[in-house]
Amino acid sequence: MRVISLLLASLLLGGCTTLSMPGGDLVTLQEQADLAYAKGDYPRASLLYERLSRSLPTDADIRYRLGNSLARQGQNHPAIDAYREALVRDSEHARAWYNLMQVQTREVLLTAGEAQQHLHTQSPQSKQAFDQAVHLLDALSPRQE
Repeated sequence: MRVISLLLASLLLGGCTTLSMPGGDLVTLQEQADLAYAKGDYPRASLLYERLSRSLPTDADIRYRLGNSLARQGQNHPAIDAYREALVRDSEHARAWYNLMQVQTREVLLTAGEAQQHLHTQSPQSKQAFDQAVHLLDALSPRQE
């Protein structure tokens, strides 16, 4: 029984050491993530930033970068989550606030466009939702000059 207990303890302790990464490995991992992002390989960048975020649980900027790579892939909801996680760690991260608003605006425009396509204005509720969609599209769409 004692041998089994020692074996389990050593396995658990050994498993804990593989969870942490030496500082040099983290620097290399961030360099790889940044390079993947710069090359436009957003899926790889997202994967690497996700790994970094697990190793650096208090780092807001890693989550901001993860949000950027997800947003570039059109993964709006995960990007929003990543930006919010960045802001939990640093509520004054201005770039995270800005990008969060950009992605949320994109989501609102997508939803309003879909509503406008699918709603018929025969019922009062449909007309109200349709009018709101038109209003949002008008207010939030980029202006062409």
